[in-house]
Amino acid sequence: MIIDIWADLAHLDSYLAKVALESALAEWEHGDEVEILWHAYQVERPKTYDAHRVVALAAAAGRADQLRELMMKAFVTEQESPTDPAVLLRLAIEAGVDAADTERILGNDEYGYDVRVDEATAAQIGFGAAPYLVIDRKYGVGGPQPSGVYMNALQYAHDHVDETPEERGASVCGGACGSCGCGA
Repeated sequence: MIIDIWADLAHLDSYLAKVALESALAEWEHGDEVEILWHAYQVERPKTYDAHRVVALAAAAGRADQLRELMMKAFVTEQESPTDPAVLLRLAIEAGVDAADTERILGNDEYGYDVRVDEATAAQIGFGAAPYLVIDRKYGVGGPQPSGVYMNALQYAHDHVDETPEERGASVCGGACGSCGCGA
């Protein structure tokens, strides 16, 4: 199972969703079968643009999860500035990202394309706020939710993994809605 998450690094709701999803995955019997793919989303442009670019650099070094955790805590709970290059450099180093590489990208637009692609994808999906989770490229869950909501969504996706949208609609409402695709 794949979960795509669009989240901002300096956004309380994104941080709360991350914590609740981690809790749900820790409790769910199939939690170890889930791959999480994080995507950049800026609630306030360009507040976290550079931070998202540094996370993309960290991903190339296999350190994105560590850096994302450090950044979210620093920006959300400790109110450190996500626009301060010195803060971004310090956090990158703490996460094990090369200092020279971090300084280099903070001086140019490297990895900017990655951030813009993530945001363009979010616009195509049609949501306008973070966080937003998409489970198995089928089921969307918006906003921060309690871990129980994520647990239910994960279980539903797991139980209906092979169903088409038409079958899903028929199984939920008995097909009474015809072909409207209401999904209810």
